[in-house]
Amino acid sequence: MKTLLIFVLSLLISNVSYSNDYFNALELFNKRKIIKSVELFKKVAFNETHPKRSDAMYNLAIIFDNGFGLQTDKTRALYYYEAASDLSNMYAQYNLGWKYYNGENVNKDVLKAFELYKAASDYGHPQAMYNLAHMYYSGIGTVKNLKLAYKAFLNAKIRGINESNFFIDKISNEITPEELVVLTDEFASLIEEKIPLPVLVESEEIKWLFYSKFFR
Repeated sequence: MKTLLIFVLSLLISNVSYSNDYFNALELFNKRKIIKSVELFKKVAFNETHPKRSDAMYNLAIIFDNGFGLQTDKTRALYYYEAASDLSNMYAQYNLGWKYYNGENVNKDVLKAFELYKAASDYGHPQAMYNLAHMYYSGIGTVKNLKLAYKAFLNAKIRGINESNFFIDKISNEITPEELVVLTDEFASLIEEKIPLPVLVESEEIKWLFYSKFFR
């Protein structure tokens, strides 16, 4: 199992008090004031009208899952992953998919893992696309489908997952030339555009760790 810690830098862009709670929680976390940070994240998480609600739930899941400044609590982490996933948080969907695929603190369920990877992929999560492609390619959690695997690997590739190249070449030799032409034409514009990755704006004020598990 590999883990990836991605620094996602956030800027405070609103003076609205409920938005301040979320960004204040981020700032407290980065100052290692974890208990106060968790209190604010919970305040945001249980505010049904808060625009950062799912992000707060995801961050709580990460804190409890990894024991950042608190005792590790996998049960509570799972609760927040599920809650954030239900609110369409792609990071939570991806991590939860990884847990179900590997049976980490849950009963192994590749069908559930497939659903979660698919949901995260639909929202643009690159690693979820790569893992989804693997499942299409191997027929795990779904019916084996080389065409859908090719598309998913290609989507992952143009979003920076270079490991996809091996499988793209491999599938190219496993499908018919006619099928390859159709798939290549369909994605030609995407290949040319090379969909840009999100630009991270550096800030000295607020930083947050977004945590993802890799399919290996």
